Amino acid sequence: MTSDPEPAPFAGTPARPPWSHKLWMLAGSRERFFERLIQDYGDFVEYRGPISFYLVNHPALVKQVLQGAHDTFDKNSPLYDRFRRAFGSGLVVAEGESWKRRRAAAQKVLGPRQVEGYCELMVRAAEQAAARWLPLCRRDASFDIAPEMDRLTLEIIGRSLFQDGFDGAQESVQRWTHAIDHFSSKAPLPVIRSAWFPSPLNLRLERTVREFHGFIQRMLDSNRRDGSEGGLLSLLCGGGPDGEAAPLSDAEIRDEVLGMIVGGHETSSVALTWAWYELDRNPAVEQRLLEELDTVLGDRPIESADVPRLTYTRMVIDETLRLHPPFWFENRNVTREVELGGATLRAGDTVAFSRYALHRHPGFWNDPEVFDPNRFSPGKEENRRSTYAYVPFGGGPRVCVGVHFAMQELVVVLATLARKLRIRVDPRHRHEVRALLTMRPKHGLRVRVAQRQASSSR
Repeated sequence: MTSDPEPAPFAGTPARPPWSHKLWMLAGSRERFFERLIQDYGDFVEYRGPISFYLVNHPALVKQVLQGAHDTFDKNSPLYDRFRRAFGSGLVVAEGESWKRRRAAAQKVLGPRQVEGYCELMVRAAEQAAARWLPLCRRDASFDIAPEMDRLTLEIIGRSLFQDGFDGAQESVQRWTHAIDHFSSKAPLPVIRSAWFPSPLNLRLERTVREFHGFIQRMLDSNRRDGSEGGLLSLLCGGGPDGEAAPLSDAEIRDEVLGMIVGGHETSSVALTWAWYELDRNPAVEQRLLEELDTVLGDRPIESADVPRLTYTRMVIDETLRLHPPFWFENRNVTREVELGGATLRAGDTVAFSRYALHRHPGFWNDPEVFDPNRFSPGKEENRRSTYAYVPFGGGPRVCVGVHFAMQELVVVLATLARKLRIRVDPRHRHEVRALLTMRPKHGLRVRVAQRQASSSR
């Protein structure tokens, strides 16, 4: 994005839907529910029902919420309470001084210069995935690429964290990620679904997390015993590459590793799955992408220095994240009385926004339902809107600390696989969206792959 102009101010009191619309929530899909509220009642809605909240869908309101982290809008909300109880108080949910310490440590580990060192690992993981699929090319067999993206991004974050220690971890981590996905599909309000209630789901989740914590602790102990260096885990143990960040306790490190798995695995996997879906539907976009890859890379593998030069590849990723934001929903707890728009919110109120709806707002995006990477071209007038119309990684002081790792990973994987393979969605694929913790294709994404010639654009 070329600039960060102030969003136009928003003034107005929130609309209040009637009870008839509130009942519709019980039957509708999650993402469509918020989209429908906004469509019918505008960019500021006060919803009172089984779950009460203020829904905002204007960049000025979103900016105020995201920039007011800690002092006015924090994460002591029902959504984040569930993750806090189940997975600990990692950076994603921490508050106050705990958040500041964890943030400082994570920034040292995930800064741009540190992330560059993992490019070769990302390339190798993507090439191994392509090699696994080659036999399917010869048989013209279809397969679901969504779990393959899960496997690939899990390999990347696992190797980045644990290096060779990840060899025995895949099964445990996969079991844990499946547990969190299932856990996140349950509404937080009914008592039987609350994190503290000893339901079979919660007991399974607790057991899985306990096993995963045990694995992380063994990796920590091994790291210290062997003096291992280079992985994200060893950097966390040492306070970053220069040792300047305050060291975290073992319990804090375990929490941060869990957060990195979620942020560095599932969200990237979902984004890549949607990228293949959109490239298949937009052959002109795919062709331009391949031409850029040929021009910049030739026949050699991508290197970290190439990532900033692949401008159109980045535009494709940005547009994918606009239309299909993996972590699609946010809410915040109001900590003190505050004016938001034309309303006075009180301590204990909840404010929410849907990235899915915000990124498709017709007031800030031309033809918002159209997949058009050119809208992110530096010279495009549309690209001069406020940053807070486009927040796939959040904003304000709590913007995603792993944004550099994630964007490098997405560029590297997309470039590596697109050059090697032509990926086509199976015509029999049934497209539906499932909005849980992340927004992914409900039925996966069945594809067929074919090997490309040496020049990827042919």
